[in-house]
Amino acid sequence: MHIYVHIPFCARKCPYCGFFSVAGKTYVKEYFDALEKEVFEQPVISSAEREGEMETVYFGGGTPSFVDASYVCNALKSIRHWFSIEDGEFTVEVNPNSLDEAKARAYKEAGFNRISIGVQSLHDDVLLTLGRLHDRNEALHAIRIAKDAGFDNISCDLILGVPGQREEDLYEDASCLIEAGAKHISMYSLSIEEGTPFENKYGDKLYEFVDEELERKMYHGLRDFLKTKGFGTYEISNCALPGYESRHNLSYWSGSEYYAFGAGSHGYLNSVRFAHPESIEEYVKDPMKRITEEVLSEEDKNKERCMLALRTSRGMNFELCKDYPDEIKKNLNLGYLEKTDTGYRLTSKGLDYANQVFMDFV
Repeated sequence: MHIYVHIPFCARKCPYCGFFSVAGKTYVKEYFDALEKEVFEQPVISSAEREGEMETVYFGGGTPSFVDASYVCNALKSIRHWFSIEDGEFTVEVNPNSLDEAKARAYKEAGFNRISIGVQSLHDDVLLTLGRLHDRNEALHAIRIAKDAGFDNISCDLILGVPGQREEDLYEDASCLIEAGAKHISMYSLSIEEGTPFENKYGDKLYEFVDEELERKMYHGLRDFLKTKGFGTYEISNCALPGYESRHNLSYWSGSEYYAFGAGSHGYLNSVRFAHPESIEEYVKDPMKRITEEVLSEEDKNKERCMLALRTSRGMNFELCKDYPDEIKKNLNLGYLEKTDTGYRLTSKGLDYANQVFMDFV
């Protein structure tokens, strides 16, 4: 009972970004017209399903705050009209350089109650390396804008393992974000995505620019630092104060199905994983077009639930574990898993080999 809406427009595409997005505002109006058409003509939603209570709506990108706020707010209004959503979590992603007071107020008045700010760093040299369009002061100002507009549930992103970045930079960034009002911090290790300018620059040799041991030290150090500030590390890349965990992201890690609207968006409905073509022109022409990526059997679903559950701090429960005694024994012996009162979860060592552990279950 979750909805993801993709807004693929950006002022400029970041050189590390592998998500579908385009620079500029060509076809913005046509895009949102198509988005509304997809929402209202959604063929897979029965009348009974429409009456079900939705739990979360997430507007991601791209940069939703890059376009006029009226487009985003009207899209949310359409979704709330068509679906039953009362006590839901409504998130909008923004970038510091494109958020202003008027937009923040408009989002809040439209019903958004959670805002995710793409800070990435509060050190200008790191932001320059990442190709971001904002600086430290703009990032902190964006948080103030969100607070002044009435947002209490504020999430900020940080990227670690950036060439030239120091470990102490991360702790300073996190401390400043918390002091500014962030209640949720997502921390992502820089990765090289296919087809990006960073791939051309670093290839598969990022380790030559960022020592792998330092990157792991940054990751674990930041998790530990956030714990001292009361932030629970409820998922591999996400930390939050109690009660501020992302309900939308938790739905992914619990294996829930979800709707997806917009070009390049990926959804999961009726055991089918699907995607929309990564083309604004194609989406405007036919917003109902989808590409089936995978049809999951019950066995597939169970394997996926195990893998997704291992991303969380709670891990897999014993019911999920019962079909994988050999895989569990192997990873216990390697020190990657530990037993809890309810099941098994990744150890601190296991976090560094998470993908390797996941492969054993999928």
